[in-house]
Amino acid sequence: MKNRLCSMLAASLIAAAPAASASADESPAAGGPSKVAATRQELKEQLERSKESRPRLPLPPPTESEIAEAKARSESARAGAGASPRGMGGGIVNNGRLRQIHIDPDLLGSGSMGSREPDPAMTLDGTFKTMLFWIVSRANNCTYCQGHQEVKLAGDGVGEDSIAALDGDWSEFSPAQRAAFAFTRKLTYEPYALTDADLDRLREHYNDLQILEIVMTVAGNNATNRWTGPLAIPQEKHRVFLTPTAEKYKTMRSLVAPIDPNAVCAKPASRGELESRAEVEKALEAARLRDPRLPLATDDQARSLLSSEPSRPGVQPQWLRLLGNFPKGGKRLADSLTRAETKGKLSPSLKAKIAWVGARHDRAWYALGHAKQRLNDLGLSDDQVFALDRADFDSPANEQAALALVRKITEDPALITDADVEAVRKHFSDSETAEVVYLATQAAAFDRLTEAAGLRLE
Repeated sequence: MKNRLCSMLAASLIAAAPAASASADESPAAGGPSKVAATRQELKEQLERSKESRPRLPLPPPTESEIAEAKARSESARAGAGASPRGMGGGIVNNGRLRQIHIDPDLLGSGSMGSREPDPAMTLDGTFKTMLFWIVSRANNCTYCQGHQEVKLAGDGVGEDSIAALDGDWSEFSPAQRAAFAFTRKLTYEPYALTDADLDRLREHYNDLQILEIVMTVAGNNATNRWTGPLAIPQEKHRVFLTPTAEKYKTMRSLVAPIDPNAVCAKPASRGELESRAEVEKALEAARLRDPRLPLATDDQARSLLSSEPSRPGVQPQWLRLLGNFPKGGKRLADSLTRAETKGKLSPSLKAKIAWVGARHDRAWYALGHAKQRLNDLGLSDDQVFALDRADFDSPANEQAALALVRKITEDPALITDADVEAVRKHFSDSETAEVVYLATQAAAFDRLTEAAGLRLE
């Protein structure tokens, strides 16, 4: 499995010596995955080229009204009114436009592009969390998100050398920052490999709610990468990336990007073959007995997160109680996850299968148990559910294509190609295709959130 994965990736990754610099002639074939920039200088060139990326779903030119609204946001940002994301300067944002064009409004919800009112229970610095997003984006080779975090960090006053150090030299950062950076990379690459020890290392520097804030941040960042990267959303042209680079960082190879220093392979280790049904059932049973690693809010606090939904009597699911620790940030995420399950254009069966496939390949046992229950409630037997693990599972061609895309987005979003998305568009509308991708992103967030917290399966 590992050798096969490496051979697949060899054509799409940079294996040059440290001093090498990617040129336009070395860019991947149109429609293929992006190469991984090995150095700071290569990364800047990659970010600049991302302005010419061809989106995999239609992204028409902005209308006059959109331009006028963007201009107003930019002016408001310059005036310090805070109408745009921190440090981004307002203007048109292609990520948000693509969502609004293709995703069902009921699925996105009114808060998807709206308020980011601070949560009083969240105490971590915004610039620090942007650094975490930078690391997630570098690890996922997501150039669109990478560019946005570069701009936000610079807007926050973080110097060029400090941004470069995020990639190759963590020695200038505090022990607390380094611990969070290492945790972020692991939760991004290997969510299934987290242990109690990983959280204990964070506890040397952060309290439990701050750790939960880190987990929620990184989970959400991984979701965003899996939207912007697979859909090849082009970087906004007005952003500036080709700035001077210090000699120290021009040739220093990345410690964060998915580059094996000894081989042309994107990951230090593959996820391997899926476990047998017996092993999965044993893992699910163990998840029913484990104690959560992070504190849970009360049932009443959890119920308050879903004020727009019918009240859930009795004991609340642990994922909702986990989010109940944050009355505003938790509410936003709970609303997003609930809408992913109940709203949109895809059938409930396909939505639940997407959740199963995502959790299965992330080895996220709590999330997998929830997906299995959803499928059972829709009438699928356990045999039919576990059959989804097979490459030749009996399912219509449209579901085969959708779930193949979800599997790839889950394991390595940077390897998505035009052909992967086109295979889904043969069977689904552009809006439905966007929903397949969006649901895969929500599964990635839910998997990381619940598995990092070690929630007990109900």
